[in-house]
Amino acid sequence: MSIKSWHVLTDDLAARLIDHDHIWVHLAFHIVLVVMPAFLTVMLAWAIYRFIRSHLSAPTNKNPGSDTNAFSRRPVFYQIPNHIITFITRYSLKHQLLLGFVALLTIPVTYASLEVPKRIINNITGANPLSGGEPISFAAQVDLLLFLCGIYLFILILNGALKYFLNYYKGSISENLIRCLRLFIFQNRKELEQQDSNADLVPVIIQEVEPVCGFSGDSLTVPLLQGGTALTILVFMMMQNVALGAAALTLVPIQLIVIPRFQKRINQLVQQRVRLIRELSRNINLSENDNSSRSVAQTDNIFVKVQEVRLGIFKVKFMSKSVNNFIMNLTPFFFYVIGGYLVIEGDLSIGALVASLASYKDLSSSIRELFRYYQSLQDARVRYSEIYSFVHQA
Repeated sequence: MSIKSWHVLTDDLAARLIDHDHIWVHLAFHIVLVVMPAFLTVMLAWAIYRFIRSHLSAPTNKNPGSDTNAFSRRPVFYQIPNHIITFITRYSLKHQLLLGFVALLTIPVTYASLEVPKRIINNITGANPLSGGEPISFAAQVDLLLFLCGIYLFILILNGALKYFLNYYKGSISENLIRCLRLFIFQNRKELEQQDSNADLVPVIIQEVEPVCGFSGDSLTVPLLQGGTALTILVFMMMQNVALGAAALTLVPIQLIVIPRFQKRINQLVQQRVRLIRELSRNINLSENDNSSRSVAQTDNIFVKVQEVRLGIFKVKFMSKSVNNFIMNLTPFFFYVIGGYLVIEGDLSIGALVASLASYKDLSSSIRELFRYYQSLQDARVRYSEIYSFVHQA
C-alpha cells in the first residue's frame, strides 16, 4: 500500500467518527484513531509471536534423573522453588485468591465513582438525561443533587474500606512469606556452610529476602486492581466517546517500548549489586582480625564498586521515571484537542468531558502502578534468582 492510499484510508476511517477540517484536529484524530492503534496492534502481535516462539523452542530436560545434587534429595519442605511465582503460588494461593476476589469488587465501585460525578455536573448545568430532556423544578434539582452526592459519599467510604482491607492483607501475606523463606534458608545453613566455609547467610536472610517477599502481596492484586481500574476507566471514556478512550491510549505503545529497555539495564545493575554486597560481607568477616592496609584497600575497593552500581541504578531509574512522567503528562494534550472539539460540536456534554479529564488522573495513576508492578516483578525475579542460586550452590 502506497503512502497516498494509506493517507486516504486514514482519512476515511477518521471521517466515519467526526467531520474535521482544521489541521490540528486532523492530525490529532489521525494519531489517536489510526496510527497508534495500528502501532499497538503490531506490538501485541509481535509480543505474542515471541512468546509462542520462546515456548516452542524451550529446551527440555533430557535427563530428568541426572540431578544428583544433595539438595534435590532433601524433603520437599526444605526445597525452594526455582521461580518466584511458583514460590508465591505454592505458599499463599488461597490468600491470593481472596485478595483477587476483593480486587475485582473494586471494579463496579470504580465505575460508579466516575458515573456519579458526571451526573452531578450534568444536573448542575441542566443537562440531566434522567429528566428526559425536559426542564425540572429547582426543588427537584436540589433533591437530585443531594441524592447523588449521598451516593458519591457512600462510594468513597466503600472504596476506602476495600482499599484498607487489600493493603492490610497484602502486608500480612508478605510478612508470612518473608518468615517462610528465611526459615528455608536457615534450615539449610549447615549444608551451605559445608559447601562454602565463607558463605555468609546474614545478608541473604536479613537484606535480600525482604524485598523479594515484599512483592508477593502485590503479585496478583495489583494486576487485577490497577488493570481493572484502568480498563473500567477506558470503558467509561469509550461510552462517552470512542475518541476519548483512544486518546487515553495514544502514547501507551511508546511506554511499552521505552520502559522495558530501562528495566533491563536496572536488572543487570541490581544483580551486580546483590553479588557485591555478598562479597563485601565475606570480606568484612575475613578481615575482622586483619587490620593491614591491604585488607582495608580491598574493602574500600568494594565500597567504591557498590557506590558506582547504586549511582548507576539511580541514573537509569530516575531517567525512566522522568520519561514516563513526560509521556503521561503529554497525553492530556489529545484530550483537550479532541474533547474540546467534541463539546463545541455538541457531540459531548461538559459533564462527560470533565468526568473524563478527572478520570484520566486515576487512569494515569493505574498505568504508572502497572509499570511499577512490572519493575517490581523484574526486581524480585532477579533477587529471588540470586537467592535460589545461593542455596543451590553445590
